[in-house]
Amino acid sequence: MSERDRPSLTGLAIKRPLPDRGKPLSSMGEAEAALLGETPPPPPVKPVAPIASQPTIQPTIQQQVLSPTLLKAKRKPIKIAWTFKIPHDLHQELSAVASHNGLTMSDIVIEAIQFHLPNFPHPRKSESV
Repeated sequence: MSERDRPSLTGLAIKRPLPDRGKPLSSMGEAEAALLGETPPPPPVKPVAPIASQPTIQPTIQQQVLSPTLLKAKRKPIKIAWTFKIPHDLHQELSAVASHNGLTMSDIVIEAIQFHLPNFPHPRKSESV
């Protein structure tokens, strides 16, 4: 999905999958009994089946040579440092939203500029500097 089609970076933070919590270590009854100070009933014992001789699985290792283009590091776009002034209240809100969503303030500002810049009239190719 292109950056223009997605709603914003903040929408990505909402759609993150929740971490897998795994299976509980004890049942609800055991946990309640432990909290109430009662002795829990012994856990049911599962019979262990004898281990049958299983064939050993040999992993297949594929030896491939990567092409030189895949070995080169990807070039990141050139970024230019730029200082500008914004109202204090807007800076505080931007900082709070960025930290809440695990983003940098620069990411939010860059996406906002990319989103709104096409809405303004642009100079013709011959007029641009």
